[in-house]
Amino acid sequence: MTYQAVIGLEIHLQVESKTKLFSLASTQFGSPPNSQIAPLDMAFPGAMPSVNKRVVKAAIKMANSLNMDLSDVLTFDRKNYFYSDLAKGYQLTQYFNPLGRKGRIAISSSEEEKIIQVTRLHLEEDTAKQVHVDDKTLIDFNRAGMGLIEIVTAPDFTSGTEAAQFVKLIQKLALKLKVSSGKMQEGALRVDVNVSLKQKGSAQQGVIVEIKNLNSFRHIAKAVDAEVKRQKTLLKSGQKVYAETRRYDEINNVTVFMRRKEKKDDYRYFPDTNIAPIKISEDFITKTLSEDEKRGDPLVQYVLTEQQKEVLVRSPYLKALFIKLADEGLSVDLVANFLIGNLQATLKKEGVNKLQKIEDDIVALLHLYEADKISSKQLTIFYEQLVANKSLKDIYNSDDDGLIQSAEQLVILIDEVLLECEEAVTAYRRGKKKSLNYILGQIYRKSNNKVDPLMTKQLLLKKMEE
Repeated sequence: MTYQAVIGLEIHLQVESKTKLFSLASTQFGSPPNSQIAPLDMAFPGAMPSVNKRVVKAAIKMANSLNMDLSDVLTFDRKNYFYSDLAKGYQLTQYFNPLGRKGRIAISSSEEEKIIQVTRLHLEEDTAKQVHVDDKTLIDFNRAGMGLIEIVTAPDFTSGTEAAQFVKLIQKLALKLKVSSGKMQEGALRVDVNVSLKQKGSAQQGVIVEIKNLNSFRHIAKAVDAEVKRQKTLLKSGQKVYAETRRYDEINNVTVFMRRKEKKDDYRYFPDTNIAPIKISEDFITKTLSEDEKRGDPLVQYVLTEQQKEVLVRSPYLKALFIKLADEGLSVDLVANFLIGNLQATLKKEGVNKLQKIEDDIVALLHLYEADKISSKQLTIFYEQLVANKSLKDIYNSDDDGLIQSAEQLVILIDEVLLECEEAVTAYRRGKKKSLNYILGQIYRKSNNKVDPLMTKQLLLKKMEE
């Protein structure tokens, strides 16, 4: 019997806003525990909610990007449950009337473009963060009340790869629209996956298993595939699949049981009595959606690949530096490739403060390369030295480090190296083309990397053909 995976996603995006969804408490990440709270977050008597317009606008932009039908009225409902991460005893969400419905967006599957149905998009408040230490549970209410956008898809995915691809698309849209930082490591993008199997060709879906809190694209893909494998093994051996919640164990690449879902949770939803329905006019939607058009994306004016744009959009620092360097007249290709190939790695390893300290030297270094004062190899070597806390004035001397510009000088250098590498020359002329790389390496070494690689290779090939 052949089984097919049926996979749906629930994605939570933490909206990038200075204040929370219903209170004026700050949302600054990394603040000391319980330092970013307002009376409403702690359910103090008399504290009343006020809807954050910035968060509503972010949700409208996100819903529009997913081609959803937008509601003309904004309402909130109470999801009632008792748990330590929720001081009020209920969570404000949009159960009866989500902001967006019936969306659809395409992803590229292995064979062709595939349409994914997005069933609903709604706003809700985040809960407090719990930290378990020994037999105690510590609660940080900084996160409580932060604005979340929840995106729910139809079970249209058939593999972990497809699911991860869709989440990447959501992150990309969120960054482009400045809706969320999308940083999974900070909890700004959180994903739950619903996995079931059905017999191939059948419309009847099997028992749904939920995998909670997947925090990377790789984990999404691997967790889904591991759960599909587990369910197939159970069904093929005649065992039952139970409705339950599981988590992903990345060390053993398996999903692990958390709790059984014996019955559907009854949250006794009812409309919130403190927030009156808010009319969402066509004019408000039009103005909200036109904000980005008016502001414009400064990257549009540059010829960049989609991959280059994506990296620059993800990092505000790299994006700002790219625009600065490109506006100074440096080659767009040079700047984009250098920032993505070199600075991105430093940013991940050392942080933005490191790059800010050496930024002036980086700019000067790129200008030296653009002016043919240093080679591409020197560019890389000097950059590594800057990262190692050396200054450009200490590592670059225009007399000693200047690029060999004269073809005559370069030919003399090549002739010297060819005399020293007779075996490699003979091997090349006998058909071992890889020997050319060895000879080039010797030329770079002898010149202290002060030669232009393209010019050197052209002259060397001409010499080898003599």
